[in-house]
Amino acid sequence: MEEERLVEIETRLAYQGKLLSDLDEVMQGFTDHIAKLERKIRLLEGALLESREEMEPHNTPPPHY
Repeated sequence: MEEERLVEIETRLAYQGKLLSDLDEVMQGFTDHIAKLERKIRLLEGALLESREEMEPHNTPPPHY
């Protein structure tokens, strides 16, 4: 009886270890994906700022003056 209980506890512990390993792998994938998305957002923000600067009126008078 005691040996069966010990085997059951060891089995549960092994499954929990596997589950933690799997969850860690999933979390690492999410972390990598979020980092990629953050880089893309920074690039898009930079491009947006550049395009806004190009669209802003300049202080030069129009050619008909």
